[in-house]
Amino acid sequence: MFFIVAVIAGYMLLLVGLAVASPGIGFTGSLLHLMPDDWRDAAHVPAYGLLAWLAMIGFRLRGWPIRYALLVGIAFAGVFGLWTEVAQGTAPGREASLHDLSNDLLGAMMAGALMLWQYSTSTRTDQFEPALRANLPHLRKGTSSR
Repeated sequence: MFFIVAVIAGYMLLLVGLAVASPGIGFTGSLLHLMPDDWRDAAHVPAYGLLAWLAMIGFRLRGWPIRYALLVGIAFAGVFGLWTEVAQGTAPGREASLHDLSNDLLGAMMAGALMLWQYSTSTRTDQFEPALRANLPHLRKGTSSR
């Protein structure tokens, strides 16, 4: 569990560092000029989707039910997105954006949908495997070659 917490904390520090980087100042700020504005806006979706997905994985490893893990993971990424937008608004040359926050939430909800899909397919497979093993000897009877 310590590993997943360390990964989430490191990733959060990376997101905050990118949020408060001032354009044209320092290495990260000079990279902001190279990326088109539309790409920067769209980058919020996978960035905060990954954050929500990591949080949901951590909650699931702790034994949380899928519903709680989804809700808390999405809320966690949304609140962190709001906080980074506020921090970004205080950085020189940057401004907070409601559009960025909506992209953050979109990414978190997409991660939740992916987690729910992954959970639903894994439970179907888990139920199928014992039934297959129980019936495998009967299935092999008719397939022996002479």
